[in-house]
Amino acid sequence: MSKIAVLLPKEYMLEQAKKVIQEENLDISMIKVIKTADSVYEARQAVEQGAGIIVARGVQAAFIKEYTNIPVAEIILTGQEIGLMIAGAKAMIPGKIHPQIALIGIQSMFSDLTHFEELFDITLKTYFMEEIEEAAEKVELAISEGADIILGGETVNALAEQRDFPASFIHSTEESIRAALKMAGKMSLSAEAEKKYIAQFETVINNSSSGIIEINAEKEIMIVNKAAKELLKKHGKKISGTLLENVLPELEMKYVDDVLQGKRDMFMTSGYTAGMPVMITAAPIQYEGRIQGAIISFIQHMGSRNSNVEELHSYYLKGYVAKGHFSELRITNKKMAYCVELSKMYALSKMPVLITGEPGTGKEFFAQCIHNNSSYKTGPFVTINCSGMTEQMQLDRIFGNPESGDDGIRKGALAIGDLGTVLISEIENLTPVCQYRLYRAVRYRDLIQNDLERSQTLDSRVIAATSADLYQYVREGRFREDLFFLLSGLTVEIPPLRQRCEDIRVIVEDCRKKFSRRYSKFPKISEEAMKEIESFSWPGNEIQLEAFCERMMLTTPKKTITSEFVRFLLEEMYPSLESREEDGTKVVYQHPEAAELAMLLEKYRGSRSAVARELGISTTTLWRRMKKYGVISKYDLV
Repeated sequence: MSKIAVLLPKEYMLEQAKKVIQEENLDISMIKVIKTADSVYEARQAVEQGAGIIVARGVQAAFIKEYTNIPVAEIILTGQEIGLMIAGAKAMIPGKIHPQIALIGIQSMFSDLTHFEELFDITLKTYFMEEIEEAAEKVELAISEGADIILGGETVNALAEQRDFPASFIHSTEESIRAALKMAGKMSLSAEAEKKYIAQFETVINNSSSGIIEINAEKEIMIVNKAAKELLKKHGKKISGTLLENVLPELEMKYVDDVLQGKRDMFMTSGYTAGMPVMITAAPIQYEGRIQGAIISFIQHMGSRNSNVEELHSYYLKGYVAKGHFSELRITNKKMAYCVELSKMYALSKMPVLITGEPGTGKEFFAQCIHNNSSYKTGPFVTINCSGMTEQMQLDRIFGNPESGDDGIRKGALAIGDLGTVLISEIENLTPVCQYRLYRAVRYRDLIQNDLERSQTLDSRVIAATSADLYQYVREGRFREDLFFLLSGLTVEIPPLRQRCEDIRVIVEDCRKKFSRRYSKFPKISEEAMKEIESFSWPGNEIQLEAFCERMMLTTPKKTITSEFVRFLLEEMYPSLESREEDGTKVVYQHPEAAELAMLLEKYRGSRSAVARELGISTTTLWRRMKKYGVISKYDLV
């Protein structure tokens, strides 16, 4: 048990405490009368001598609690003791009918004061202090408000004496000391139990193969086990007290915040640290209905292996490397954020993933990110596109042809990608024979390379990507139903850019910085120009937007890109301004009158007066129509 030290302000209390200690047969390491000014020093001395809990009273207890981390059991005056003090104070002012008594002290040292005024026929006014420096102010206030006598501790009595004002010391009896010592005993037992619990907890987490980190509500690391230090490559380094985001920067802090705020019961995701893929989980620490922190655990993916230097060098030379990482994505749209969250969770599985989305939405980039967050990260990343291939070409390039003299075709993408990831793009173009063989390869891990179905066992992850509605292909009999259901269990549908306008601004700004460095041109983009870009449908998604941004940055004639210049480029680069709607139809945004105005401006080389004459309108009316339809003459921009 933790040892107990008793520090008291008066000698008479020392005798009372000794009597209680003897009666209760308590193990006390120190008992001493101290001055208030020395209370913090004496408490620290007691701790150096082995004390784990301090028993103290009033201002002395307040000082010790404020300036040390030592647990304090306070001596609290009982109702009987307060009654005796009030009776003694009345006796000090005989003949005074219904006297006013001022009680000055730290609030925590008094029990309930209700009904004392009725019992003793007095006015009892309390002046509670937060700190001892307030004592002089409280004494002056009590006197000014008509007190007949003051009850207080050592400091208060000394101040009253300086004013030659009647005061009485707040006396404790054996009962309050007995109660405080019992409380100290309970605190000692509790501290001992907590020490045992912490020792058991540390034994468990330090013998766990999982990395475990405990954080508080502010995301500061409180405990970190040996496995975590090994996985993080932090041997011998102090991590406790560090913010979690500084130790695990690849972990999305948004999800940790959701756990700490009670929005999620837990979350699980994939990541990589010190070059190795890991599975990360987080769960809240709840106490009395409140979340106090969280436990973050992470473990290296099952099946992860370390490729040797020669293997890695070979992958790079042959181009079988995934360069994309989730950390490169800057996302503000909720739909896209959900896609990333799903993809990180799918990276934990070895099952195939189906990535769907319109052309230009970055399906291959997502596949690279999934590979780099998975247990296959250290293996090759092989891509194959089914578009424009004959059946024999698909058979050779995906499944291999043992008769071929080309090493790549002899093995095939699935064999080359063994212990890695194989991305099959535009999978809707896979022929029925190849669909069957792919089903076998994914379902049974068998690679069939000829008609005799001689096979070899594979351990690779297949990711399929498509811009088509595969289920419609199934209904039409163009795609195997069993293969569809096998692939579609883990599906990521990347939303088109027109459904996530928030991301357009981020992409444009990234492009502005990139192309500014490339071409040493540093124009700004006006807010009106940005809104013009955001309002466009971008049927080609990120690919189209990035190509547009490069053209815009390269050709802008001014230091600030205007909305007029943006409209001009959109008209010149994409004259039909087509947009694919959700039902698959296309809408042409260009008004016939706008097309006529653009044609005439080109005909007359930007002369508005000539165009106005041909149309039989004034130049002012022409200007209004141009503004209405967003028509701009390229001759105005040079």
